[in-house]
Amino acid sequence: MKTFFLIIFFFASNNFLQSNNLPLQQTPDAFIDSVIILGNNKTKSFVILREMKLKPGSVLTDEAIDYDKKRIYSLQLFNSVEIFKVETTQPKYNLLVVVTERWFLYPIPIFGIKDRDWKKIYYGAGIVDINFRGRNEKIFAIGTLGYEPSLQLSYRNPQIDYWEDVFVNTSFGYYENENKSLSAQNDAANFFQYHTSASISIGKRFQTSHTAWIHFGYEVVKLSDYQPGRLLNAWGKDAFPIFSTGYNYDTRDLNDYTLFGSYINFHVSKFGLFEKNIDYWKYSFDYRRFIPLIPDVVLAFRSFGTFSSGEELPSYKHVYFGYSERIRGHYKNIYEGENVLGSSAELRIVLLQPQYFNLDFMPMPEFSVWKFGIAAALFGDAGNVWYRKQPLAIADFKKGYGAGLHFMLSYHFVFRAEYALNELRKGEFIFDISAAF
Repeated sequence: MKTFFLIIFFFASNNFLQSNNLPLQQTPDAFIDSVIILGNNKTKSFVILREMKLKPGSVLTDEAIDYDKKRIYSLQLFNSVEIFKVETTQPKYNLLVVVTERWFLYPIPIFGIKDRDWKKIYYGAGIVDINFRGRNEKIFAIGTLGYEPSLQLSYRNPQIDYWEDVFVNTSFGYYENENKSLSAQNDAANFFQYHTSASISIGKRFQTSHTAWIHFGYEVVKLSDYQPGRLLNAWGKDAFPIFSTGYNYDTRDLNDYTLFGSYINFHVSKFGLFEKNIDYWKYSFDYRRFIPLIPDVVLAFRSFGTFSSGEELPSYKHVYFGYSERIRGHYKNIYEGENVLGSSAELRIVLLQPQYFNLDFMPMPEFSVWKFGIAAALFGDAGNVWYRKQPLAIADFKKGYGAGLHFMLSYHFVFRAEYALNELRKGEFIFDISAAF
């Protein structure tokens, strides 16, 4: 088991030092003359061109075409994306980008699970425009019932300034959270937290891969059953501003089931201002690397962590394994703390490249294109959570490994059927509807 993780760490570390540029094989006898886009009845052409590394004058390779096709599909605006090269006069080609658009504006039924737990079902409805004005702007008005009811209003404009590539996000939300902290429950009946929040984020995108932002927010937390120690303020309500800044680097081909590229995210958040009871910091990072070894075989690696400092951390800001983040082999076990550190590795073997099927009997063409692909995977996970007063001990890390099948479906769903063993060789079956990372 230890040897497996050392091998994975060696490969990931070695490739981190290499360039993350596209694996273009220079062929000076093939250049792009122009890029033509078809099928974008509503979507503005610049939304598509913004995701492409291939431009007029660029060297043309099949690898670069495949990469740009996946980047465009990751916008989640299209059911299918095809890119064809059309020779004009040697050595020049036109690129023909053909997309089929999804339905953008609709009332939607909502159904899902939280914390990767099939017992935590939520449902509801909303009005959504995922391509407002054809500019990839997104407007959400969503309400849910069932597990942890919520109301969310949000607006995202990925490019308020075309030349400077500046974006803005705004949101207002109300949601009920079941307490997840065993220490806060303290052998009593469990309780709910009521969160009300508002925020705005402003950032800038540099080229196609780099993003930096600042975030301002305000949050109010109340409880269904207040007891001393469950909040930082003794009068039964925590209200505080939040200030954050962060950076993203993203060269992934697909964000739902990645087979090439890198993802790096780190951000720092300050909670509270000029208030002695609420005054703490959080620091987070997330590094992912996807390395093609041979055709249809990819080594995927992730390392992530969240750390805290400052004054006392409230229980509703604790971090966990066992909810949204899990260790396969300990999938149903809950581990709580103030800091978290984890890593995962997968060997992804594509058995069937994603295929697209046209269902002509569907009443609306936006719902007539469906996707299906299959991959097998070998994986290993490890991680630990701890409190600031405790030392980080490698011996306390929880570990698991196993294998499974992954089904790549339409609308960026990935269904996983896996079997995992922990360090004590106890096994469990896992069924989930998203990729592990």
